[in-house]
Amino acid sequence: MASWIKSRFSLRAAIASALRCVLGPAALIVLAGCATLTVVPAERLEGQRLTPTAEPVAHIYAANWGLYLFKYLPLVTGSLSRPGVPNWPAFFSDQVQVDLLVEKVSAESKQRGGTVLTDLRTRDRSYWLDWTLIFWLNEFEVSANSSRLP
Repeated sequence: MASWIKSRFSLRAAIASALRCVLGPAALIVLAGCATLTVVPAERLEGQRLTPTAEPVAHIYAANWGLYLFKYLPLVTGSLSRPGVPNWPAFFSDQVQVDLLVEKVSAESKQRGGTVLTDLRTRDRSYWLDWTLIFWLNEFEVSANSSRLP
C-alpha cells in the first residue's frame, strides 16, 4: 500500500514539474510584448517650464519590451504602431530598439507642435529569464521633454 501511495505522489510531482516547464514559457510567449506611450500635456505641469526659453508642450515617455530567444532572436515584442492598445503583439519582429523609441517620441512631440526635445533619456532594462534557460526579456525606455520655441 505504501509503495502505491509513494508512486502516486511521484507521478503527481512529475506532472506538475512538466506542466510548469511547458506552460510557464508558453504563457510568456502568448502574453509577452508590450509597447507604451504616455504623454503628460503642459496643462498638467502646473505652470512649470521644461526649458528656460521655450514654451512647454509635454513630457513624453515610451517603452517597449519583448521576449527573445538567446537575447537576439525576437519571438514576441510590443508593437510601436499601436502602443497601449490591447492587441496581439508583433511576432518575430525586432521592435525593441532605442532608435525606434526615440523616433516614436520625436514623432509624438512633432504631432503636438513641439520643436525642441530636451532631457532625452534612455534606459535598458533587459535581463535573462534564468528559470527558462533560453529566454531574455528585452526592455527599453525613452523619455523626453517637448517644447516649442517662440
